[in-house]
Amino acid sequence: MSDWSRGYPVDSAYFDTMQPEISPFRWRPALLTARISGPSTRRFRFLELGCGSAHTLIALAACYPEAEFLGIDFMPEHVVRARALIAEIGLTNIRVEEAGFADLAAQRPEARFDYAAMHGVWSWVDAETRGDIVALLGGWLAPGALVYNGYNCAAGWAAAAPIRQIFREAPAGAGDTRYAAAREAVAAWLSYAQNPALDALWQRLSKQSDAFLAHELGAAHGSAVWFTDLAEALEPAKLGFACPCELHEQFDALFLDGARLDLIRRGGEQGWGQTARDLSYNRTFRADLFHRGALRLTTSEMIAELRALRVLGWSREAGFGLLADLPVKDTPVATPEIEARVAELAAEGAHPIGEIVDGLDLDPQRALQTVLVQLIKGNLMAVRDEAEVAAARDGTRAFNTVAKHHLEAGRRILPGLVSPETGGVVIVPKTLQRVGFGLEAGDPAQIDRMQALGLTL
Repeated sequence: MSDWSRGYPVDSAYFDTMQPEISPFRWRPALLTARISGPSTRRFRFLELGCGSAHTLIALAACYPEAEFLGIDFMPEHVVRARALIAEIGLTNIRVEEAGFADLAAQRPEARFDYAAMHGVWSWVDAETRGDIVALLGGWLAPGALVYNGYNCAAGWAAAAPIRQIFREAPAGAGDTRYAAAREAVAAWLSYAQNPALDALWQRLSKQSDAFLAHELGAAHGSAVWFTDLAEALEPAKLGFACPCELHEQFDALFLDGARLDLIRRGGEQGWGQTARDLSYNRTFRADLFHRGALRLTTSEMIAELRALRVLGWSREAGFGLLADLPVKDTPVATPEIEARVAELAAEGAHPIGEIVDGLDLDPQRALQTVLVQLIKGNLMAVRDEAEVAAARDGTRAFNTVAKHHLEAGRRILPGLVSPETGGVVIVPKTLQRVGFGLEAGDPAQIDRMQALGLTL
């Protein structure tokens, strides 16, 4: 292994993917509910560390034309791919550079950044590189900045340590058979291990390509992380925990009950609430937001900003929404009658949440809770204001047009498209992309939903 890699698997480029959860606007409902004042979602500077081929970052650049984006990766192949896609789309508000975190930590940027993101990186690098990341964030982020960190969570990965060890020790093959021996060994071990949770995890991992597993399981320093350890590690960069990036993670009572919910409540009272949550959900991945001195909103400010947030009437079955993985429990604020009334009030285009709240025959606090629950359930979708949507249309159309060209030519297929309405990536399967691009006939309802998000051409 080459010295510059620090144990990271550089003999295999990271498979191209996109993360819908990385989006300044998508984070807004969660931040507001946590009473955190975030940076502007229109004019800002955004830094991604370990951006890979930068598909997500490029999509964001198409969505936020008044913002500036910088992606950093130390693998030349990733940088070449990213630059080629940027040139093909014609974006001018994004750069992707080849650099190591240590080199950047020793420098200062021309202007500090309002947002930073790293997806998976913290889980895959050694302690020295983590220290470089912290030094970089401390010197490159502006006061009030937000950091997204997506990382493997120790609570759900603890029992899977043998799987990672097998992938490190089993002999590697060539080409497509690189991890054949490791895959067979894991399957053999699990056949008698009698661990249903671990079986479910391996079922998910085993479907992934070797290129993905090289990073997820084969990285020499790959490890899962406890939230408390991460929070302590980020303190020298003056970063504090804001909230999980998704709104539903602030509403545990919608998903859990009994002993699991009691553990979370007890942990919260005793100061270890996030670890209790991870244990209760047996969580394998976390996506958290950290802030650098952000102001806290008063209750009245939080309510006012939530009321101003625009939402579209939607449905869970329509897809594309901010859907929780777990089924939502029955709740008094989401009876069939209340849901029907919300759907009626949210019909015909986007509406401010406050307009829907005022139309419900409920007290204001309960009415606001009702609307947030519908957002979590996928029956409403948060969308940007009209001016931001209009500003994003040219860039998002250019991105999606290139995605269409790739699809028609049988080239590297982009796994997602970009929506001017939601301000971020929407994962769209290849078959549905063909419908949205007019290459195949499709369900009129599907086409209407894609049009509502600006995904059709």
